[in-house]
Amino acid sequence: MVPVRESLTLGVLMNTKGLVELIVLNIGREKKVLNDEMFTILVLMALFTTFITTPIVLAIYKPSRIVNSGSQKPSRLTDLQEKLRILACIHGPGNIPSLINFVESIRATNMSRLKLYVMQLTELTDSSSSILMVQRSRKNGFPFINRMKSGPMHEQIATAFQAYGEVGKVTVHHLTSISLLSTMHEDICHVAEKKGVAMIILPFHKRWGGEDEEVTEDLGQGLREVNQRVLQNAACSVAVLVNRGVARRYEQEPETSVAARKRVCIFFIGGPHDRKVLELGSRMAEHPAIRLLLVRFTSYTEVGDEGPKYNSPTSTTNWEKEKELDEEAVNEFKVKWQETVEYIEKNATNITEEVLSIGKAKDHDLVIVGKQQLETTMLTNIDFRHGNEELGPIGDLFVSSGNGITSSLLVIQDRYLINSNESNLVKTSRAESTVIKDAIEEL
Repeated sequence: MVPVRESLTLGVLMNTKGLVELIVLNIGREKKVLNDEMFTILVLMALFTTFITTPIVLAIYKPSRIVNSGSQKPSRLTDLQEKLRILACIHGPGNIPSLINFVESIRATNMSRLKLYVMQLTELTDSSSSILMVQRSRKNGFPFINRMKSGPMHEQIATAFQAYGEVGKVTVHHLTSISLLSTMHEDICHVAEKKGVAMIILPFHKRWGGEDEEVTEDLGQGLREVNQRVLQNAACSVAVLVNRGVARRYEQEPETSVAARKRVCIFFIGGPHDRKVLELGSRMAEHPAIRLLLVRFTSYTEVGDEGPKYNSPTSTTNWEKEKELDEEAVNEFKVKWQETVEYIEKNATNITEEVLSIGKAKDHDLVIVGKQQLETTMLTNIDFRHGNEELGPIGDLFVSSGNGITSSLLVIQDRYLINSNESNLVKTSRAESTVIKDAIEEL
């Protein structure tokens, strides 16, 4: 049975005839079937119905918010017995090393099961080469995505993840999406919901070379906005991976060396995003080659202040509950991993200096932090130096040039704020009237 919204949308679109209607009216006028007055009225009606089609469709049909009845139940990071499903988005071969390195760190032990969906994102432009690329993807000529059989980049990506899946005992499915930048986030959210993934991994739109701190790749504002729309619309947790080139140094070290163990640092301030970080840290702690450090920032400067207080209106009345959940999550993490994870506490009075000092020490290959969209008293002195709101205040410090930080960064946003802020979801659903949508199938 077709849903009501889809039926209404289909009816509106089928009722819009566009240019064909004008041609028929013009023929009727030439054959003297229609007089000038009748012709004018019908043309105006045709134009009116055409112009109102777009706003009507946008109002009643929001594919980014459709819940599929056939979607799988979302997997959870905390359940090591359940097969964890991850959707990783990539733009090109440059994203492969950092992504494989990260997936390997959350694979935990051989007993843990992991299913990885790798989604290659390609912008559909108005150029003839893009149209030909879509047409060649299927032998039957329909402009939908199945397999991009030509192209060395696509073959390189597919081969790399196929090899990793065989060696790392990870189930890998390669997906390809070719769509407009304005609707690319809808493809990502739809696949994530349909496959029931626990987390979406997005590459940051900039990539650094490591020690020299030079930006080696900048994909532009368009793909940055794609990340922002996914963060606002996804029904699961979302992680933005900032690649500093550390993966290459890690892979070149001998496997038998103690220094070859990947060093990961987790920052914990408080809130649902940081608690999701601890869930991910629990999976990493299972991995024998991961050396994990948990840094908790606390503030005791005010009388009666026993932890972070939240300034946002929705959390002011619940800050005690949030603090209780934070304490429970941290204590559970410490008790479970006290023999394998190092735990330290830092005073949040000078949180900027503390964060930068840990980053400049170059003791960690990867730093994981929550997005911290809920403002706390600890973060009031931190400004977005480069306007990277999708990374949060702590993440923005790490990508600010001139700080001497070479660690890669993973910023996690829990689905908590997605479910509690519907106003953002409505505002970010399709903003363009012209949409070219492609089907996405597993290779």
